[in-house]
Amino acid sequence: MAEGRRPVYRIVATSLLASDVAEADRISDVLREEGWPQANRSLVIREALALLADDVRGKTSEEVFQYFIERRGRRLGRASKTHSIG
Repeated sequence: MAEGRRPVYRIVATSLLASDVAEADRISDVLREEGWPQANRSLVIREALALLADDVRGKTSEEVFQYFIERRGRRLGRASKTHSIG
């Protein structure tokens, strides 16, 4: 980015689960409490996207697809263990 230029932001509507919103809010609250006064949900989501981009950088389309399948499967597995009776 050229020096002195501000980044261009776009407003994008995204569907999130209430638990995802709560987690983003929790993280932004922690950042503000620790001294980052401008921390907000958008910052948290942008940083999460940056981490995802790092994780899939250099991967083929098939590898990106597999990445999502594996992550989703692990999350679903943890959720079912948490909610199982017995």
